[in-house]
Amino acid sequence: MLTFVALDLETTGLDYRIDDIIEIGMVKVIDGTEVAKYQSLVRPRGKLSVKIKRLTGLNDNDFLEAPELRDILAEVLDFVGDMPVVGHNIAFDRDFLRENTDRFTNEIFDTLELSRLLLPAAANHRLADLCILLNIAIDTQHRALDDARSSARLLLSLLARLEKIEPELIWQITNLLKQSKSAWFTVFQELTFKLIKQFPNRKITGALPGAPQMENVLREKAPVTATPLTDEECLAILGIDGNLSKTLERFIFRPQQCIMMSLVIEAFNNRKILLAEAGTGTGKSLAYLVPSIIWARKNNEKVLIATHTINLQEQLWKKDIPLLDQLEGLGFNSALMKGRNNYLCLRRWLSLMEEANHPPEEAQFLARLLIWLHETKTGDRTELYIPYQELEYWYRICSESESCLGSHCRYHNARCFFSAARRQAERADILIVNHSLLLSDANSENKVLPSYGPLVVDEAHHLEKCATEHLGKAIGRNEVMRWLAATGKLLHKLENIKMFSFPDNWQELLRETSEVRYKSKETTTTFFEMVLRWMESTAGNEFGRATMRFGVDGNPDGLPSFPSALDSELDNLLFHLKTLSQLLVRLISSIEEIAPISDELAGLVRDLMFRATIGEEIRGNLEFICRCRQEEQVYWVEGAHDSEVVLRFAPIDVGPILQEKFFAEERTVILTSATLSVDGKFGHYKKSIGLDLISNDNIIEIRVDSPFNYGEQVLMCAARDIPQPAQIGDKQYHDLLSETILNLTLATKGRTLVLFTSHRSLREVYQRLKEEYENNDICLLGHELDGSRNRLVEQFMEGKRTVLFGSSSFWEGVDIPGDSLSSVIIVKLPFMPPNQPVLESRIQRIARQGGNGFQDYQIPQAVIKFKQGFGRLIRDQQDRGVVVVLDSRLIEKRYGLKFFNSLPLAEHFRGNREQIIAKVKSWLV
Repeated sequence: MLTFVALDLETTGLDYRIDDIIEIGMVKVIDGTEVAKYQSLVRPRGKLSVKIKRLTGLNDNDFLEAPELRDILAEVLDFVGDMPVVGHNIAFDRDFLRENTDRFTNEIFDTLELSRLLLPAAANHRLADLCILLNIAIDTQHRALDDARSSARLLLSLLARLEKIEPELIWQITNLLKQSKSAWFTVFQELTFKLIKQFPNRKITGALPGAPQMENVLREKAPVTATPLTDEECLAILGIDGNLSKTLERFIFRPQQCIMMSLVIEAFNNRKILLAEAGTGTGKSLAYLVPSIIWARKNNEKVLIATHTINLQEQLWKKDIPLLDQLEGLGFNSALMKGRNNYLCLRRWLSLMEEANHPPEEAQFLARLLIWLHETKTGDRTELYIPYQELEYWYRICSESESCLGSHCRYHNARCFFSAARRQAERADILIVNHSLLLSDANSENKVLPSYGPLVVDEAHHLEKCATEHLGKAIGRNEVMRWLAATGKLLHKLENIKMFSFPDNWQELLRETSEVRYKSKETTTTFFEMVLRWMESTAGNEFGRATMRFGVDGNPDGLPSFPSALDSELDNLLFHLKTLSQLLVRLISSIEEIAPISDELAGLVRDLMFRATIGEEIRGNLEFICRCRQEEQVYWVEGAHDSEVVLRFAPIDVGPILQEKFFAEERTVILTSATLSVDGKFGHYKKSIGLDLISNDNIIEIRVDSPFNYGEQVLMCAARDIPQPAQIGDKQYHDLLSETILNLTLATKGRTLVLFTSHRSLREVYQRLKEEYENNDICLLGHELDGSRNRLVEQFMEGKRTVLFGSSSFWEGVDIPGDSLSSVIIVKLPFMPPNQPVLESRIQRIARQGGNGFQDYQIPQAVIKFKQGFGRLIRDQQDRGVVVVLDSRLIEKRYGLKFFNSLPLAEHFRGNREQIIAKVKSWLV
């Protein structure tokens, strides 16, 4: 592979059937040396989009004298000849060329695929980022010849890396690439032959790596009488003359941070619950981390910190904790622990690798993991990029408690990734987890996490929602089918296993189990199809995704209940699932009659038990949800044609559960976020998580203002002349909305984040404004229309004349400091749809108790999300910009005051659209 042509095309879009090639770049490499190059612009049929102009630096005038593709195709093909063609995501370029000529039949090799094989833990596999990672010189402009040259250099670098890999690993990857039908198979095969000739006596062992063994440090229990913290020892780190100010060049002393830290200290010393709302820029993570570390070291008591988002978890783990860990005299142990299925199980991996044949997609996945498995120290899947469609392969090799052999596993002590993570968590002073793992531990009576003392819950405004999701259950058609498919593979393995003596009736038992599995599969398909038809006929929605609550006959809310035919089919499915689980247990009993049981059989027995347990859990969940007997639960179904059908339930009120799990015993709990209060009060939040059941004497409340000067940094505008869709009709509303957003964003020269509450509205406005923005040299990016959230934020930050349309996930966790963002437009107040099952049931419950669901629940929830959206604008002390709300209810309705009073602003501007646009223009000058 040292002789090839590297190819890259620039195009007007991603669809080879309708878009045009606008530039071709190629380099010819002979024996690893570039010997020739080719570059030509290609005249497109229309004008370039703003996005392509930004990406390539080209404009329409550049193509005035450019040839058409048909005029240069012959010389392009002559340059390539019969050489192999290389490129990054080369299938994209191949499809464009083959759409225009049937003469491009060269063998192609994808550097994207090879980089995923050899650099599995790279942060991403974009060409430019890989070149930076490997110190390959690149041109920052996205042009065809530069990218072709970068692809060539990347390939040569990867091939050099490949030469250094152990022969047995090359051999294993080669076998998997053959099964995946990869073009790289021939390259790996030739390398295997070469290595065998060079090292003929070297044994190919197929040996597995393992996690490093961690010493098991037993922690003594904290003393009954704790050693209290003092403000002075914490200020010695975070104070104006503290260690951080001497260590950190850009240290900024924040009085608000020290105020919060002082109350964290009080909560630790007196085992209180602290509610701390800390505005943006307060530095709340250090305000709780410093006391947590000192407390853990003084009292030998682990402090658990739980976050909701990966972004905050990464900030704590990769930035804040290393910063504090380097301070003199503050040595401490920390660990980041994740759910068990985030870690690879070596026993299950080896079992899967021993299978003779794999489907092509699975073989490609396993090949990608081989290099990583020999490099990783953690076995943590988050080191990898695993797309959603490949998760089912991961679940075949991840660690699971039910299938774990424990101390009987050959990898248990020195090589088990999960055991190593658990030991590290045991010896940690500070343990970081996410909300989900925290709730899993509470739900399993503290069997998941090591014992801990004080608890810090950051991003605590998510706790109710996360608890609702985690304490509920769901069972879908795909989940049942995945279980049946995994069971089928296990049965196939049993059919091929070699035993010294078969138990009596072994073959008959296997045959019966396979037949019941097949019947279960048929019944699952029939049942969920019937559920979908029932939902469509009852809810009256034949197109798109639908959601419908249901209950038992005579329920107080008048909800539909299962018709008799569906109920009968449910009984049929439950019977088959139960029978299949029972047959799996009988297979286990038959195997256990053999003595002794080999390691291979021991693993199979455990896998069978795991499948039987999961099957019984699926059956139990299905029966529990469909029979829906508990009044304090909400039950619903959601689904669509050609999509998943899922039955769900969730607790209506999670407050009492959270109170029992976290707040009933005397313990320090810190609950913090930038958005906990509504109209300056914590009442709604306390009720939502069960703190209203706790004596106020045990709760400390504090609202710490942001250090930012919002009065100087923000102009807040509220439009009074945009009616609701119900008042003027859907089309007229979106026409008016589009015109207003266009004029506002022209006034700000792009640099705007537009927050929608409905993705349908986002699409409507996007379609209306796409061409208008093109004509005004503004790049429009739409969530789920132009890429993933993270990629869109990156693109937005790269250019100033850009407008980003975002839906629900953009209301928080998006951090865009600087000039890239000067305006946030909030299209509507973020009220959740009242027909959402959990919300609807909570509103009805409040009404039955004599309250007002809208006032008592919907408004507070909307206010908290509104504060999150407002907080996207100002991220540091230099930021300056405008927030415009295009929902007249903010002014017209009495509840609008709750929204205004919850913001860190004393004043705002009210006016019609023209007045607001004029105000924005003058303010941003």
